[in-house]
Amino acid sequence: MDRSWGRGSSWLLACAALVLSAACSAEAPYEPEPTAGVPPPAETLADEAPSPARTTIPQAVEETDHHDEEHIGGEAHMHGAAELAVTLDTNFVTITVDAPLANYGLSEKTKKKSTELEKYAEGLTELMGNARCDLVERSADVRRSGDHAALTLSIVWDCRRPSQLDGLMFTGFEKYPVFEEVDAIYLGEAGETASATLTPDNPFLPFGS
Repeated sequence: MDRSWGRGSSWLLACAALVLSAACSAEAPYEPEPTAGVPPPAETLADEAPSPARTTIPQAVEETDHHDEEHIGGEAHMHGAAELAVTLDTNFVTITVDAPLANYGLSEKTKKKSTELEKYAEGLTELMGNARCDLVERSADVRRSGDHAALTLSIVWDCRRPSQLDGLMFTGFEKYPVFEEVDAIYLGEAGETASATLTPDNPFLPFGS
């Protein structure tokens, strides 16, 4: 056998072994495997998270400033309005009118005494019919509540023939234009009643049916 071939083949085998060893020892590049259950970085979450829905807070509803009627002695106090009552007791007819002082063109802060206000009963009402009535008494009373004041006028008549009374005319609409509406009622001696809402166009309260 040729010794030179043997030496040459041995050299080739040694080189092949070195190449194979280098190839096996070479490290592959590291690629981390995805880990299940680990959340992505915070930056990613911030970018992907949807913007929270805007909450619209409704503005408070503005309260309507209602002007309630003032009350004096438990009764409504409204300029232009009034209450009237007529009672018959034997021969005596008593008429009571309750209204704000402003209805008579007076300041509700007036310092006038009750005796000075009695004159406002003059020409306020008129009894209708041939009852032959004479004036017996007039009186006035002022009631106050805060900045408001009401005047109650009382008029008493002595009628010789009360059965001839037909009704009452509220003439205050002509004398005091501020009056607009009067709630009126009549109470007869035998228990009969009548009522009406008096206005400038309808100022008459009939007695009985």
